[in-house]
Amino acid sequence: MRDHPQVHDQEYTLHDEQCLITRTDARGRIIYANPAFLEVSGYTQADLMGKGHDTMRHPDMPLAAYDDLWRTIQRGQSWTGVIKNRRKHGGHYWSLASITPVVERGVTVCYACVRVKPTRAQIETADSAYRRLRTGITGGLRLRAGRIVPGGLLARLRDWRASGIRARMLAWAGLSSALFLAAGGIALHGMAANLNIEQLALAAAVLAAGVCLIFASGWAYARTLSGLLNTATDFTRQIAAGNLGTPLAPGNPDDETGALRFSLEATRRNLVGLARDVHTGIADAPGTVAQRVETEDLRHAIEVLRIARAQPRPAHPAA
Repeated sequence: MRDHPQVHDQEYTLHDEQCLITRTDARGRIIYANPAFLEVSGYTQADLMGKGHDTMRHPDMPLAAYDDLWRTIQRGQSWTGVIKNRRKHGGHYWSLASITPVVERGVTVCYACVRVKPTRAQIETADSAYRRLRTGITGGLRLRAGRIVPGGLLARLRDWRASGIRARMLAWAGLSSALFLAAGGIALHGMAANLNIEQLALAAAVLAAGVCLIFASGWAYARTLSGLLNTATDFTRQIAAGNLGTPLAPGNPDDETGALRFSLEATRRNLVGLARDVHTGIADAPGTVAQRVETEDLRHAIEVLRIARAQPRPAHPAA
């Protein structure tokens, strides 16, 4: 990482509708930056092309955050977290960044980063955590795919309890199993005097099977639902990264999960059609593009097209 001594406390706050997009190759070298990113960062295309993101690294960002980022995306997973970047002339800006491997035909060809405005609470939480990571006084705090994981047993239990649909469903399945076991145990205890050993053993086996069935059903449903949500999340991240060429496998249109898959795939196809229509309209339009492109919606559609049509060649693996 390079050292950047020219920094000051002037913060640039992103607008609610700003979306900053960059692409890097497998070694982290910038190969694309959209106009919004150039405006916010203060850099030009010439400043950035072929350079690493460490050009914009703010000294307040701990190395642990970047280590976590690269570990995550090199596993083919997306990283989402709050990042403090240095602007060209020394100021800084905070963004909620999602870095996604862009996959073409099963091969990661580059990485796309989409940045939006974070909330002030997200900034304060990240700033406090990064300060602890820089000083080494972490108390067990660590990062996992950009997410701040608290230290300490009680904090981790609270975090586990609150995090994710799968964890909550498993917790409810466990609670239901425990209640069923308690109720069955009380009933079995009350009937114990009227049952022989074989009957008690059979009743206990039925009770145990019921507990296992309740928990297994909850686990299977949680796994199915979380798998669908993960698939949908990965798919929408590919779209956000400008990759409109990866279709989503269809599901059963008669159930909720199949309907969700159908809607997501329809969204992708509509975006592809929109991008093609815009490109055709601009190619056929008389006069300059600047005279024809007047609305923000059309400019955004052109941006989607530009990213979608950029077919980067697979980069060599990082050394």
